[in-house]
Amino acid sequence: MEQIYQTYLNIIKNICTDSNDPVSVTPEQLPALANLAQEHCTVPFVLPCLRSASVYPSMKHQVKEMMLNYYQIEHFTQTTVSLLRENHIDCYLLKGLSLADCYPVPEYRKLGDLDLYLAEPEMLSQAQTVLESSGYILQDELSDHHVTYYYTFPKTGRRFILELHYRVVGQYQYSRTNEIVDSVYSPAQLKKSSQMIHGYSYTVLPPTEYVFYMIHHMLKHYLYSGFGIRLLCDFTFYLKRHESEIDFDQIHTWCRGSRISHLYEIILESCRIYLGLPDSIDPQTHYDTSDCQDFITQILKDGDMGTDVSQTLVGSSSYQKVNLFTYFREGHVQMKVRFPKASHFPILWPVLWVITFVCFIRNTYKVRNTTFLQTLRNFKKYNLKTKLIKTFENSDS
Repeated sequence: MEQIYQTYLNIIKNICTDSNDPVSVTPEQLPALANLAQEHCTVPFVLPCLRSASVYPSMKHQVKEMMLNYYQIEHFTQTTVSLLRENHIDCYLLKGLSLADCYPVPEYRKLGDLDLYLAEPEMLSQAQTVLESSGYILQDELSDHHVTYYYTFPKTGRRFILELHYRVVGQYQYSRTNEIVDSVYSPAQLKKSSQMIHGYSYTVLPPTEYVFYMIHHMLKHYLYSGFGIRLLCDFTFYLKRHESEIDFDQIHTWCRGSRISHLYEIILESCRIYLGLPDSIDPQTHYDTSDCQDFITQILKDGDMGTDVSQTLVGSSSYQKVNLFTYFREGHVQMKVRFPKASHFPILWPVLWVITFVCFIRNTYKVRNTTFLQTLRNFKKYNLKTKLIKTFENSDS
C-alpha cells in the first residue's frame, strides 16, 4: 500500500477510535492528503493535519460549508417527514442524519440528498400526490427502486434532492438476493424503530435490518459508482453504537442466502484493520488480510462518487476469464431477468435473446451513453472488482 494511503487511514482511524495517536505527515504529502480528503468527503477529519498547507484556508471554508449544509439538510429532512406524517404517511429515514448521529461530531459527516423509504408500496402514489401539491418537482430519472424530487425553499432559493424509495436498493440479476431483500423489508416483516435527532423522532430501520441495508448499499456503490471511505466510517460508527442490538447470526443467514457473505466479511475485517472496529463485534468473522488491503486500496482509488447511477453493466457473478461465452452467459441471465415467466419455455429463447440484445444496444447508447465496445471493456474491468469480493458465488452457498 502507498504510504500516503497508510497516512490517510491512520488519520481516519484516529477519528473512528477517538484516539490522539500522532500521525506523521511530511510536507511532500500535504497535496496528496488534501486531495484524498476532498475525494472522500472527509475534509473535517484531515484539516488539523493541513495547517501548513497552502490549501488550508479554502479547506477550512469547506468545513464551514459542510456544517451549514448539515443544518440545512436537517431542516429539509424534518420538513419533508413532517409533511408526509401530517398526511398519515410514515416513512423510514435512510442514511443521512440517521448515520451522522453516530459520529462524534454529526456535522462532520457529509450529507447529500434525503433518502426516505416507504415500506408499503401502495403509499407511493399518495406520497407523490402530497409532495407534488407542496412544491416538490418530480425528476425524469431511470431507477428501479426510487423516484426523485427537487424542492426549492422560496426564501433562500436553496434546492434539495429527495429520493423516495419503494425498494431499499435496486434490483440484482441474482433473483434470490432480490427475494431476500424484498422479504426483509416488507411491511409484514419490518418492525419500526425510532431515533431522536435534534428533538425530532424519526422512524428508522431496526439495527439488524439497518446493517443488512448498509451492506447492500455499499455493494451497489462498489459495483457501479465508487465506494468511498465514508461508507466504511458509517459502518464502523453504527456497529459500535448498536453492537448489543444487532443479531449477527441473522446477518450471516441473510448474507449466505443472498450470496454476499464474502462482501460482509471483507468489510468487517477491513473496518477492524484500518478503522479500529473492536474485535468483540462479530468476533468469529474474519477475512484474508491481503484481500482486505486490495479492497481498501480499491476504495481509496475510487473516491466518493455520491449516488449510484447504475449505468455500468455489472455481471451476475464473477469470472476467472471473460470471453465470448461469458458475454453470452450474461446475456442469457439478462434475458431471464427481463422475461421471468417466458424464459421458462426454452422454445422461446431464440426470440427472447434477440429482444434482449436489442434492448441492451438501446440502453448502451441511450442510458449508459457509451458504445458497445466500451461497455464490454467496462464489463471486463468491473469483473476484476467482483472477483475480489466474490459477489453472488459463495463457496458455501
